[in-house]
Amino acid sequence: MENKEMAMEDVAAARFLNPAREVLARFGKMKINVAEAERWGSAAMGGGLVLYGLKRRSWTGLLLALAGGGLMLRGIMGRSVFYRMIGINTATGHGLPGQDLSNGLIRVDKSLAIARSPEDMFRFLRAVENLPRFFGHLRSVRVVDGHRSVWTAKMPAGLELEWEAEIWEERENRKIAWRASGEAGLRSEGSLILDPLGDGTRTQVGVHLEYDLPAGKVGRVFAKLFGKHPDRLIDEELHRLKSLMETGA
Repeated sequence: MENKEMAMEDVAAARFLNPAREVLARFGKMKINVAEAERWGSAAMGGGLVLYGLKRRSWTGLLLALAGGGLMLRGIMGRSVFYRMIGINTATGHGLPGQDLSNGLIRVDKSLAIARSPEDMFRFLRAVENLPRFFGHLRSVRVVDGHRSVWTAKMPAGLELEWEAEIWEERENRKIAWRASGEAGLRSEGSLILDPLGDGTRTQVGVHLEYDLPAGKVGRVFAKLFGKHPDRLIDEELHRLKSLMETGA
């Protein structure tokens, strides 16, 4: 009889623990989507709630302790189910207000290590006509003079959008920055940052892009070009640059 009761208790415990293990396993497989500073804050606040809740020795205290445990787990593991549901990643900046296409602003910051020297990278990137070779949203870049060029973007439905860009800051082998204004009030700026890695044969290439979209048809069409996740598009283009510089493909 006693063995039977123990077996029933084991079954009941398994019914409770197995779903919990499955949830924790899925949680562990999520990508980190909470920024480091935010994680420290969550862990500290969660620890405080746990201690406060346990001291109260009541149902309310228990709920506070459980909430604190959740915050501590969020801080320790750097994963937020809520952030995942609403498409935010504060660790990478994805989904933050600066990337909200509904307010007419596209802002992306990405970087990638490439196995070429800063000198090689600068030489290739300073020839701005090379940009469409990895920036897939560009159809062409036509050089006007040493600092000005005309950029043409590929738009949906076979349309094109053109603007003039000017290099306003240039530091040899370190940085190229440009700004532009174009059709129907489109404004943009961007920069390429080159940081040497190790013995100088590798480079951390950083890309910063901002497009301030005008209201109306031009802005809506340009937003469709980047889609809902412009950071993913730029990430793909950076990997295309890496392949181009390292293998020539």
